[in-house]
Amino acid sequence: MSLVCLNARFRGRPLTGVERFAREVVNRLGGDEGMAIREIAPEKPLAGLKGHAWEQFVLPRRVGGNGVLFSPCNTGPLGVARQLVVIHDAAVWDGPENFSRSFRSVYHQLLPRLAKRAAKVATVSEFSRRRLAPCLGIAEEEILVLGNGVGADFSPAAQSENSWGAEREARGGPVFLCVGSMDPRKNLGRLLRAWLILKDSDLIPREARLQLVGGSNPRNFAGVERIEGTGIEWLGRVEDAELVRRYREADVFIYPSLYEGFGLPPLEAMACGCPVLLSNAASLPEVGGPESEGAVKYFDPQSEAEIAIAIEDYLRLEEKERLAMRDSALARAAKFSWSDIASRTSEALVAI
Repeated sequence: MSLVCLNARFRGRPLTGVERFAREVVNRLGGDEGMAIREIAPEKPLAGLKGHAWEQFVLPRRVGGNGVLFSPCNTGPLGVARQLVVIHDAAVWDGPENFSRSFRSVYHQLLPRLAKRAAKVATVSEFSRRRLAPCLGIAEEEILVLGNGVGADFSPAAQSENSWGAEREARGGPVFLCVGSMDPRKNLGRLLRAWLILKDSDLIPREARLQLVGGSNPRNFAGVERIEGTGIEWLGRVEDAELVRRYREADVFIYPSLYEGFGLPPLEAMACGCPVLLSNAASLPEVGGPESEGAVKYFDPQSEAEIAIAIEDYLRLEEKERLAMRDSALARAAKFSWSDIASRTSEALVAI
């Protein structure tokens, strides 16, 4: 039986895409009969330099020489060579202005050394592999692409195709849903300005609503002062059950992100049967697939005008076209499996 030590420093942190990847994959690795998982975590959550110090000096001693280390959340100890480390994106190089000087310094120094030291490096998209290789100083073919998946909880509500449209009509105006944090890369400011332009011009129904999960403070967005009475609803962070309900009840999911290593929210939306309007940037076309498949409609996230046009164009679709997008979204989401990713991870760990 193979012993895998888990770098579980992520336990106790807020659930973002990186932590969800770790939890979903680890839960399935634990079910592998040929593999024993031993989690190693600090006694309490440690952030910043304290977290890095624990990872570099305490974790290697606890791993010892008895197994392979799996570090699923971007960083790992330089003192452990038998290690699979997953580096999710190259954002600290591609958008350094979005990070503090100390954060940039640690990652710029640590990650290239870690990539050369660890037995195997993985990431979550072809886009991230292309961007990471020159930053880490290793060849693209040395980086394993694992991808991301979507859990069984993210699924459409039990209802017939005929009732899907009828239930939305009964709620009143159309509901647009966006899931995104305050990170500038999520580009919520442009989405909000596009929405206000449409509202001020009476180009969308008065009852239309834009629901924002994650980003909860409108004061963080310059030039978006007129929030009241515009149909914008700030929902803040929500638990998974509430998130699934929002995906299921929305007419359409819109995601204007400028940069993603993968991009889980649009995949989760598709798995819940929600049509998607999607940024054409970074890794996101890998998630949504070719527009010809019909699961998503793309727009340029740098353009408020294009975001507005995407919203208008969706509202012009006939009900049968929206149902076709829903069916295509479900088919696209079905191609992404956490079990498959855990299997590829297991193979990589056993080979070390």
